[in-house]
Amino acid sequence: MTSFPPPLPAPLTLHSIPAPNRPAPKVLDGVGAMIFYFIAQLGLGQVFGWLARLYVGMSTSDPAQIDRAVRQPDVVIVLVVCTLLASCVATYALVRWRWRDWMQVSGPGGIGLVRPSGGFMLAGFVFGTFLPVVGALITNMVAQDHEVTQAVSELADNASMGMRFLMLPVVVLAGPFVEELIFRGALYGTLRARYTAWIPGTISALVFGMVHLPDLSWAWYAVPNLVLIGATCAWLRERSGSLWPSIAAHAVNNALASAAWFVAST
Repeated sequence: MTSFPPPLPAPLTLHSIPAPNRPAPKVLDGVGAMIFYFIAQLGLGQVFGWLARLYVGMSTSDPAQIDRAVRQPDVVIVLVVCTLLASCVATYALVRWRWRDWMQVSGPGGIGLVRPSGGFMLAGFVFGTFLPVVGALITNMVAQDHEVTQAVSELADNASMGMRFLMLPVVVLAGPFVEELIFRGALYGTLRARYTAWIPGTISALVFGMVHLPDLSWAWYAVPNLVLIGATCAWLRERSGSLWPSIAAHAVNNALASAAWFVAST
């Protein structure tokens, strides 16, 4: 009986290094990297918020004025950008340290930061272009009359144009890179070392959708769209043997979503 999906040949990638002799990180390492990323956001958000209040407190001692100042939309965006950038850097450092011998391994257990072969980068850009369209149709069908909002888009709606542009590098570049690093790199790679492709692909896609629920105000009907993005990125990761096509798809998807709320807010 033929298994589904059929076993894939070893991906042909450029600049890939062979798997080292030492054991690959475990599944718990992949889960830990994911948890670290979100805990880092919570912790660093508190730190940057405290620093902002301390800075405003140098000119006034009125708690109400301090609270109003740090809740200004532009100030909130600066704090969010600083928090996300610091979280991305810290998470990348953790993954690079823990997977130091597996960063450029394309096969099971590896992160896959290697140059993909063939037209997989183009495939990533194409998928990223169509995913928002298909995802919007799925979300509208599931959500019916319910409104779907994201914390990021709500922040952009109330902020100045300059602050919106400040968010773009984080939303379009840093966020997709680190999220793919942990979901289709660390988590997928450690699961792929133990199971056939569809199991880590399904798990990483489902987890990817679920962890975004707080940002969606727990609107579960937006999760199928995110699961679709996660599954597509996992397919690209498996077929290409590289993480870059999934990063490209994720980045293009976020860029088009950002363009949509730029247009809507203006």
